[in-house]
Amino acid sequence: MLARVWDVLKATLAVAALIAAALVSADKLDRQRAQPVIGVIAGEPVVTGAIVPAAHP
Repeated sequence: MLARVWDVLKATLAVAALIAAALVSADKLDRQRAQPVIGVIAGEPVVTGAIVPAAHP
């Protein structure tokens, strides 16, 4: 029984370590992301990825 508890504990710690590593990696990538250019218009769809709704006549 103690061996089974140890196996479950090891698996839980491994999953927690993987999650923590993914979060640290994502945070590092977010901090390294290039800052937006100041002169760029914020409403430009190419920059923001926004889709402007079509005008209805």
